[in-house]
Amino acid sequence: MRAFDPNDYRKRVLAAVERRGGIEESDAFELYDIPLEEAARLSDAEVAARVAEVWAFWQKQRDHPKYRVLVGLLVDAHKELSEPLLHTGSRLIEADRVRQLRARREAERYEMLDVAIERLVQRHGGIPAAKIPGLEDIGRMGGLSLAEIAAHIRRHRIIDDGPRSTPPAAVELSPERRQQIRKLLAEYERLLPGDPVPTLLALLGLDYSAAHRTSEIRLRAEALRARTRELPPGRVRVVLDELLVHVRDILEPGGEIVDAYLLAIVETVTDDLRPKVRAAVLVEDLLVTADFDYLLREAILAGLDHPTAERVLITLTDELGTVVEGREHLAAPPHSGPSITSTQSARVPASSVGPESFDATRGEGGAGAPAPERWQEVPYSGGSPAVGVGRPWEAALRAARAALRGGRPTEAAGFVADARRNLGGDSAGVTSVGAVAEEVERVLGEAVGHWRGAVSCCAGRRFVEALAEHLDYLDRRANDVPNPDARGESRELLIGRARAAVIEAGRMFEAVPPGPPSVRLRAVLDVLAVCADHPEALAALAELQVGAPGQVSASRKPDGTVVIAWTASATAQVEYRVKRLQEDGSWRVVGRTRGTALEDGGALAGPVPVYGVVAAVGGQTSEMARSDGNSDTPPVGAPTDTEQPSGMPTVRGLTAQRGLLVFEWPTGITEVMVVARPDAPPIDPEDPHARRWKVTNMRYEIDGGVRIPAEIPRPCHVAIASCRREPSGTLTVATAFAPTARIRWVG
Repeated sequence: MRAFDPNDYRKRVLAAVERRGGIEESDAFELYDIPLEEAARLSDAEVAARVAEVWAFWQKQRDHPKYRVLVGLLVDAHKELSEPLLHTGSRLIEADRVRQLRARREAERYEMLDVAIERLVQRHGGIPAAKIPGLEDIGRMGGLSLAEIAAHIRRHRIIDDGPRSTPPAAVELSPERRQQIRKLLAEYERLLPGDPVPTLLALLGLDYSAAHRTSEIRLRAEALRARTRELPPGRVRVVLDELLVHVRDILEPGGEIVDAYLLAIVETVTDDLRPKVRAAVLVEDLLVTADFDYLLREAILAGLDHPTAERVLITLTDELGTVVEGREHLAAPPHSGPSITSTQSARVPASSVGPESFDATRGEGGAGAPAPERWQEVPYSGGSPAVGVGRPWEAALRAARAALRGGRPTEAAGFVADARRNLGGDSAGVTSVGAVAEEVERVLGEAVGHWRGAVSCCAGRRFVEALAEHLDYLDRRANDVPNPDARGESRELLIGRARAAVIEAGRMFEAVPPGPPSVRLRAVLDVLAVCADHPEALAALAELQVGAPGQVSASRKPDGTVVIAWTASATAQVEYRVKRLQEDGSWRVVGRTRGTALEDGGALAGPVPVYGVVAAVGGQTSEMARSDGNSDTPPVGAPTDTEQPSGMPTVRGLTAQRGLLVFEWPTGITEVMVVARPDAPPIDPEDPHARRWKVTNMRYEIDGGVRIPAEIPRPCHVAIASCRREPSGTLTVATAFAPTARIRWVG
């Protein structure tokens, strides 16, 4: 590793990181100027010395006129960035991760250029010389230098096509460029949530109809460029810079290139709306006003103006041979012959059935025009439909859709089976029935999961979660799906029990007296005994402090057992957790008790260890009282039991009992991620060298703890992180472990 040169570092590292968009687009090896290929050969002392040199350089550059913002971010992130580099084991793991990251980043830089070159080679057998300037533009958009672009192009045959005159090609946007614009706009929306930004025009605060107001576009683009230059280095600035390149190339010139972009917007919106229109007209055989208004809003949100959005929907209904309710005069000329359909099943409730019939008057009337024919009304009641009534599967499929809308997926599954029996060789029917069948299977699968969640929540007295997350879904979307446990309670009984508990808990909370904290705490705990996740009671509990235990003493008996005793907490109904201080500075839980003494038979011979006692009640814990009289202040930078990674309460008191891992479940947490690694403690829940698996509180209760799979080597290091299920169904895992959620498992 060469000596650190501050001037060279500023030009070579800081300039490159600034140009790419900030520290998110870099890595620790680059930022500390440590060669990645030497990660295994360097000693910890050499790496620590380089980190210290770079750290000192950053401190001196905090007022640099060009890099002060970037350096400020580096200083703030110094501890997080440097920690993986300071020890050989974590440095090697970080090196593997960075190699993969750099390879992926390098591939992304060349992605657009490679796609363009591949298409040219397919069309021409090589790269026409006249196309090289365009390839250079594409490469620069990906952040490549001219030298890198030239080296990449030299790998292919260059075709000198000479000065031939060719007719001007129609201006159009390539699929690659359209895709890149969509990706950048989608990323911009994720980075800056707010109003949707479906098009470059929306980025400038303009709508579809303003596409040819070139002067206004240029003024707005220049104003946005000025604001972008004021942003700190980061991904937002990079994305805006790339979007403004497209604005400059597409919108600011005006003319045909703008028309090509408008056409691309229309095509994209049309493709997005086509399946939605097809689904909307399937039941009623026309696009009813409510559906038309909804899809019209969707089209406008996707970037069209009102007239263009309306034309797109009319065109799509013409493709499907139907009309928009109230706008029949705008449809294309009708096909010859009347349309025949059938209404929904008698098993479908009247509230979910649309108009049973209407006039098929799509053509223009006038003297001598034939009288409009009526759509045939034939109810579907299962089995095969009457001969001559539409396509054989349509009536059953309509009934299945109506059953789904009514929250009856089991009934819908029966109608889907009827539709499949009547398909014959109709390919259109196979597609339509398959789509509905997939939706039915999805709802049935989700219903089983919600049933399990509802039963688990009610068993744990988490009635608020049961109602909001599970029973409400079953009531709305799957009210004919029974409890998978035939011996369990029905949906109606669970809903009644949960609502009664929530109401009773609310009444009890309103009656909580405003007296001393100990009295209020006892009353709040009574509320939580009825409904464990009552939100107001949990908030009140968080504000009430649990009294710490008094003086702690530890003495050894003749047989080697250590007796730990302490004075009771001032808070009533507490449980005490006793911990032993290990040689490595970590705490290990010895046991739990509601008394004021505990024996530790696992203490090693020699001096009596230091013990700590914590009082806990309802998920709240007191400060630790220690037998050595010291305060329980952790080292600077060390995580504490009170920290909540990702905003989640952490697992506490992890210990081994009877071949199982047992711990204290945090309030409101129903799933945890168990992470095991044989060679070292897991770095975090995403440690690439560790094995991880999810455990629910229901499985924990059934097994009496967490079982370690037999295939995991013993001994191993185990840590447990909290998880939270988002409303979308996504599982979010905490970013770190609590100190008391780690253990060395011997088995």
